[in-house]
Amino acid sequence: MRQLINLFCLACLFSCSKHLVVPTVSSQNTMDEIPVKANENIIINILDSLSQIKPKTFYSKLSVNYIDSLQDIRFKTSLKMIADSAINAIISYANIPVALASISKDTIVIVNKRDRCYSKQSLNYFNELLGLDLTINNLQEIFLGKPLYYDKCGTKSITIDSLINVSSSVTRPQEDRSIFLNYSLKINDNKLNQVEINIPSDKTSVQIQYLSWQDINGISVPYEMNLIINSEQNQTIMRIVFEKVEINNSLELIFIIPEQYEACN
Repeated sequence: MRQLINLFCLACLFSCSKHLVVPTVSSQNTMDEIPVKANENIIINILDSLSQIKPKTFYSKLSVNYIDSLQDIRFKTSLKMIADSAINAIISYANIPVALASISKDTIVIVNKRDRCYSKQSLNYFNELLGLDLTINNLQEIFLGKPLYYDKCGTKSITIDSLINVSSSVTRPQEDRSIFLNYSLKINDNKLNQVEINIPSDKTSVQIQYLSWQDINGISVPYEMNLIINSEQNQTIMRIVFEKVEINNSLELIFIIPEQYEACN
């Protein structure tokens, strides 16, 4: 259960050229790369628009199905977010709260109610757990269906049927590794279909699949999503349904560590 809580808190939980090429299939089934300036502008504008969605507050009841090689568990979570500053979550199993989590700009605090203890860690915790540097803004991007790590750095676009795939990369010289990203967009409704993250040096990949959407107060947010984490040791799948979503309503974030709780071992 502790691993479950930690992984969910992770999810509840990435100077590029802007040259864009759109390969097309010829009658001989070969790929001809044809630069299309108009397509570049359209795609960049779509990603820019998605990246700028930022409701002041976000609240949802989440239904989560957590699956890995050892377990298949369903639980509920109450999620509250204030833009750029805080995320609070209450995780319940069998209708009983089992953990509380609070994430700020530099710290994650988890209260384990079953073991009556708590832990405080820096956001480097995400890098140690997944190999990904995740800020509070990155976490909010995941839940809001925004392009993770996006900074106008699309470098290659491939149109396939009703999808556009835009790839880019983030290089971390101090860590001697690169993170490769692929954004898959739906052409008809300008929404993300999937974000894929690959870290070859760590043999790790993450897929964020947005299966369906809902409109709340004029803002499109995910209704159902999958978070799939692949490593050499394991595959973890989290299926998340966003229920009772509220956007830009007044939110009060209260997080208290009971005095009798001690630091978790």
